[in-house]
This record gives sequence, structure tokens and C-alpha cells, in this order.
Amino acid sequence: MGKKKLIRFRENATFPELFEPPALELLAKDHELKGRWAKGYFGNDNPIILELGCGRGEYTAGLAQLFPGQNFVGVDIKGSRLNFGVKAIRQAGIKNACFIRSQIELLNRIFDHEISEIWVTFPDPFHGKAHRRLTSPAFLNRYLGVLGEGGSICLKTDDFSLYDFTRGIASENGLEIIDDTDDLYNSPLLLATPQIQTTYEKRFISEGKKICLLRFKLDRAIKPLVKKQRQPAAAATHPDNTK
Repeated sequence: MGKKKLIRFRENATFPELFEPPALELLAKDHELKGRWAKGYFGNDNPIILELGCGRGEYTAGLAQLFPGQNFVGVDIKGSRLNFGVKAIRQAGIKNACFIRSQIELLNRIFDHEISEIWVTFPDPFHGKAHRRLTSPAFLNRYLGVLGEGGSICLKTDDFSLYDFTRGIASENGLEIIDDTDDLYNSPLLLATPQIQTTYEKRFISEGKKICLLRFKLDRAIKPLVKKQRQPAAAATHPDNTK
């Protein structure tokens, strides 16, 4: 492990804005703030928005600055990346955001029907491994225990196959689709979308990739993947790129 990473890990242990619950402890006992993050940590009753796979926390921090009347929590398993996010909110004096280092599979040990919306921003599309996607039925069903009534999922991705896969699951399960575009920067939805671009998104746009956005309500259990969905032969291509 590099020296810089070790320094970041030591710093992480000193940040009150970063929670690093050990997996074995969560498996044995729920997090102490489960069900009361708004009051117990943020000291208010404001809605909580969760970002999964937040990386360096650029989106979490950006949303927190844009919407001071809401609380934001970024989750990632990479402590070295989270170090940048914590420092960013500390330097900016942001009080309505924090970060958690944990596996997404353990979210139900950390939250209890208290999240208003979950953002999934530019996740790994896991081509050929649909069951590992953060918008697969297995993960969506986990989120049911995390989201409050009327809770929703918002996916932002440069990968058309992931967008198309997720939209298919939402449609097949009768979920209400709120926002939907396979080309955000040429869509009216852009005006209503937070003007935040992470380092990855800027790179994708410079490469000419279309950015897809899909928001839908999650209010029921999702049917498991069928065999064809589990083993996609190849990644779907954005229609505009096939001409």
C-alpha cells in the first residue's frame, strides 16, 4: 500500500464526517444511528438523499451545496477516495453532508426506511454480470428497506446498456418512471437536473458519450432476473452510435 494511502486512512479515522463501521460489527449489530440519521447526526428533520458508489464525493458535496435544506450521505468502500470527499465538505463548511465507508450490501444494517432518494451515479455497468449491477433486482430489493414511503431511485450513467437494463426492470415491474432520457444534455430535463459534473462525467462528455438519466419510484418488491437478463451476450449500444 502506498504511503499516501496510509496517510489518508489515518486521517479518515479523525474525521467526524466519515463513518467506517466494520462489516463484521454490522453483521452482528445494526449501526447505532440506524433509523435516526436525520436527528441523530444532522440534528434536523430534513430529507436524506443517499449516493451510492460516491467515489471522491463530488456529487454528494455538490448536491449538499445546492440544497441546504436536505441532508446528503455518500457511500463507498474505497477509503482513499472518501478522504477527498470529506476534505471537500470540511473546507467548504458543508454541514448537511457526510460519508460512510461500507459495502452497499450492508445498507440495511445502517438505514431503516429513512432515505428519500438514492442516487446511483456512473456505476460499474458490469457487462455480462447483470446480477451485480447496482440497479439489479437483488439490489433494488435491498433498497426497499432503506427508502421511506414514496422513495425513488435516480440513475445517471454514460452506459446505455445499463440505462436500458434498468428502464426495462422499472417498466416490467410497474414502477412509476418520473424522469427518463437517454441524452440528458439534449433534453429539457437538463434544466431540472443539478448542474454537477464529476471528473468522470466531464471525461465521458469530452469523449462524445451520451449521458442517460432515469428516475423512478421504488415501492414494491422486484421480480428476480430471468436467465436471459443474467447473462447478456454483449453491451447494448446507444441508438445514436449505430448510425
